[in-house]
Amino acid sequence: MFSPEHFIWIAICAVMIGALLFCSLHFKWSKKTCIYIMSGIALASETVKIFTHIQNNGYIEKGALPFHLCSIFIFVFFFLCFSKNEKLNEKLISFFVPIGLFGGFLAIMMATSGVNFAKPFAYQCFIYHAGIMWLALYFICTKQVKLGLKDYIRNLVILFALAIIMIWVNGMLTCQVTVDGVVEEFEPNFFYVVRAPASGLPFLNTNHGWYVYFAHLSCAGILLETLVSLPYIILEKKNSKKAK
Repeated sequence: MFSPEHFIWIAICAVMIGALLFCSLHFKWSKKTCIYIMSGIALASETVKIFTHIQNNGYIEKGALPFHLCSIFIFVFFFLCFSKNEKLNEKLISFFVPIGLFGGFLAIMMATSGVNFAKPFAYQCFIYHAGIMWLALYFICTKQVKLGLKDYIRNLVILFALAIIMIWVNGMLTCQVTVDGVVEEFEPNFFYVVRAPASGLPFLNTNHGWYVYFAHLSCAGILLETLVSLPYIILEKKNSKKAK
């Protein structure tokens, strides 16, 4: 984190986000156009991840499976490309925007896939998360996201439910692997519910045990969701009072 290479990646992501946001707002790209572009970015990202994590026996490494929160949105983007159910699309977008905004930002800041320019998965990680930050900002700037109180509560319930499910998934995928002739225990960390996404973090760490870590992780998720949703909830309340 925060090596010279990391700062270069942050600058690249900032330029990419700024350029895409300017073009999408200035040229008034439609919602479908932006989703198509993001689906293309997601497809390229996932293709790179798959082919850089396939082992010699043809099996993909379990840690590369699309079970991280940001990876799950790949399926959401493709669904939005073809879905005509506007109510469901609206709910999916309201769930995506807070996570895409802060999740993408934190992934870029933490450099969870490394910063080595010689490694393809570094490109995959930074470009994909820059893309989801752009799309989240696009929905916010064009006022195409609904984040009222009901949406806020629903998003938190879904997020917590997914975190619980991923505890099971991580447990089921835990296994022994052989690396350079040495047998090691492989423990996936989807949703980062097992351990922190990076070492040395002041709040998200397992220094006081897993239960405290999970409580901190849950609080962080609630806080970030609240920061994005609160302005919309306040506006919703004001409009409700005016209507009465």
